Amino acid sequence: MKLKKNFLRCAAALSITGAALCIGQQTGTVPKRTALAVSTRAVEVSDPAYAMTAYTIHVPAGFRFVGTILRPGGCHPAPTPASGLSYTSQSPDGLTAYASLPGVSWTWTSNGSNMMGPKCPSNIAIDTAAGLLLNIAIPNLHPNATSVAIVPLDKKIQDAIAENNERSAATMRGYALKGGKQFQDAAQVRVEYEMNGQPMEELISTVIDCMESQGLAMPAGPGRPWTPAYTKRNCSSRGTFLMRAPKGHLDEAKKNAPPPPQIDAAWDQRVIHDMNVSFQQMQAASDRQFQSMMANFKAQGDARLARGRQFQAQQRASTDAALRNDADRQAAIDHSAHQMALFALDRQTFVDPNTGQKIEASNQYNHQWISSDGTALIQTQDHTYDPNGLVYPVSQSWTQLVPAN
Repeated sequence: MKLKKNFLRCAAALSITGAALCIGQQTGTVPKRTALAVSTRAVEVSDPAYAMTAYTIHVPAGFRFVGTILRPGGCHPAPTPASGLSYTSQSPDGLTAYASLPGVSWTWTSNGSNMMGPKCPSNIAIDTAAGLLLNIAIPNLHPNATSVAIVPLDKKIQDAIAENNERSAATMRGYALKGGKQFQDAAQVRVEYEMNGQPMEELISTVIDCMESQGLAMPAGPGRPWTPAYTKRNCSSRGTFLMRAPKGHLDEAKKNAPPPPQIDAAWDQRVIHDMNVSFQQMQAASDRQFQSMMANFKAQGDARLARGRQFQAQQRASTDAALRNDADRQAAIDHSAHQMALFALDRQTFVDPNTGQKIEASNQYNHQWISSDGTALIQTQDHTYDPNGLVYPVSQSWTQLVPAN
């Protein structure tokens, strides 16, 4: 599983030797610690991609420190540059340490379909923070652990996550997205193991965010079987955080832990700006392609109409009466057949102007929008409604379908 390889690469570099680590921006819900239990010094973590400070971290006096912002690619990248924060702060004897690994992302579908393409075959059903720690992080960071136990979260953290999830649920209800949900989860696990013969304890924690939605059933077509509706889920972690100490001293290390890293406002705004610019460029390119397709369709339609008018004029000159009778008879047949089809099926064929794909949908709505991944369809009578930026604004853009000729 490639997600496990991400942890293996980072775990190998996280040997606390002082070497470089394998290390829209995240929003925290975990309350921050404000008072320092020990003397610290402030260090800055630079983002190599921007050559500017990304975070400021307080390090206990005398501790060695190394940190950076990594952007691991592949099938399980960090969801945002802020989630790429990776650092290690360790005591002079190398026993006590505070560290962070970069965030990861993963996908799952109920029918086993591949959301990430053929290069990313994994279908990971993990939807809890404890599941990520117990199934991925700990087996790769500490495969020889002698004890693994889930530690209850502080009530303030539980309340903060519950409040966040309720807000997300209210938003989803407001969009009337059937079967969709967005949620957050956190967990921490206490691990015991030996390091060079020394009994050690470690507290490992993470926060994850998931978005779950329903994929529509797709009718059968040429060379394509009927596909039933399915559930799909996108999840990501904001990072994996580690606190290590000799056995019996972990609670002391936790008490003396410095506050969480502080994100640099200028760096945060620059990253957000660049993410927005990139999205706008993709949206503009999509709009240009749509307009080009529409102009092409209009030109083709005009040409067909012109040829039809020419043919009708030629025929009308010699067989005007016969054509009128035939047209009346054919119109009655077409009208009757058309009315029967509408009554029986309530269906109409639409075309995705970006791909040319034909999609059969209800004719009870005169505006149809399809998501960029081709799995969701919005139907409306409101000619002013545009779901772009409103429905799944991060993961999806929307294209209006056009009726087939």
